[in-house]
Amino acid sequence: MSGIKIDRKMGKEEILSRVKKNKPVLHILPEIDLKIFSEELDLIETFKNNVKVVGGTCYTSISVNDIYAQVEKLFSNQKIKYSLLPDNQLYNTIDFKLKYNQKSLENLDVFILKSNLGVAENGALWLSNNDFNIRVLPFITKHLILVIDSKNIVATLHDAYQNLAGKDYNFGIFISGPSKTADIEQSLVIGAQGAMSLTVFLT
Repeated sequence: MSGIKIDRKMGKEEILSRVKKNKPVLHILPEIDLKIFSEELDLIETFKNNVKVVGGTCYTSISVNDIYAQVEKLFSNQKIKYSLLPDNQLYNTIDFKLKYNQKSLENLDVFILKSNLGVAENGALWLSNNDFNIRVLPFITKHLILVIDSKNIVATLHDAYQNLAGKDYNFGIFISGPSKTADIEQSLVIGAQGAMSLTVFLT
């Protein structure tokens, strides 16, 4: 390659050492007054609308049993199901603690878990390693079901990051809608790199 010097003898430690020596100067993040974003919004309706905008569906539920009943109706043809909600013994068709292997993950049809933080402005939900034990589950399942308490919805991502500040996570992600891409022949594809559908239940 022209203009690029390649040292094939350079190992991992040498690369990391050079990165450390050439770190940019750290700048203090600006202080943002969140009051400037304050609006008279109905957080729940805004959240529900934005979940739909990004390609998900949103339902209201009164109990865990009600959620299971609705999921069974929505995904009646799906066979391999796994839930991290309470009372999941009758719902789960597999126990990943006992049968965790590549094949069982590959064939997962429905995965249900709880999120403890939602964002109204973009319909996003926060998930971390504290919520599920196998990191790939929300991405390899065909249909992802997220359950959130309405009181845990905040207005903006600024509010969400304030909520998360100081908490310890090895892994965390905001999920907004099912996986999608439009860079292949400028055609929108749903489920390109992750779940084919996202269903949200508000409790």
